[in-house]
Amino acid sequence: MTPRNVLLVALEPVPEEQVREAIAERTDSAEVNVHVVAPAAHRGTFQWLTGADDEARAEAAELADRTADAVDAEVETEVGEDDPVLAVQDALALFHADEILVAGSADEKIEAALRNLGLPISRVGGGEVGGEEATGAEAVARGVAQGRREETPFLVVGTVAAFIFAVIALISLIAFLVFWLV
Repeated sequence: MTPRNVLLVALEPVPEEQVREAIAERTDSAEVNVHVVAPAAHRGTFQWLTGADDEARAEAAELADRTADAVDAEVETEVGEDDPVLAVQDALALFHADEILVAGSADEKIEAALRNLGLPISRVGGGEVGGEEATGAEAVARGVAQGRREETPFLVVGTVAAFIFAVIALISLIAFLVFWLV
């Protein structure tokens, strides 16, 4: 019987039990080879501009290792591109997968792009470990803070400009009061 190849995409930390159960379900019918890819997804535009992407790659490597430790099968790990779809495409070039298993939550664009790869996709976990999945304004704020949204550079520049404007307005007000009272 040929082994089943599973590409495990670690987007977020998922409890070890859930990962172990998901892989165990696949080992019932055949031996399983697992390739874990963790996109360096926490690297945002601001981090890229400051060159702080080494931290994002180190976090992704730690996530891949932690996820691989939960698997009771032959496992390889890698840190992928910051775009999860590119990371999966790169991993598929080296590892012929029969199925993609997504650990964590992915937005609709990522899920649609993964479906277009022509492999069955399953999900394990989702949201934060021990917490609820962010929705609405909280999800947008988290995406902006992590640099995952297109609006991040504009919000950073706009916030700095607003702060500078407030400082100039405060200095002008103080100067006006000093001249008026003298």
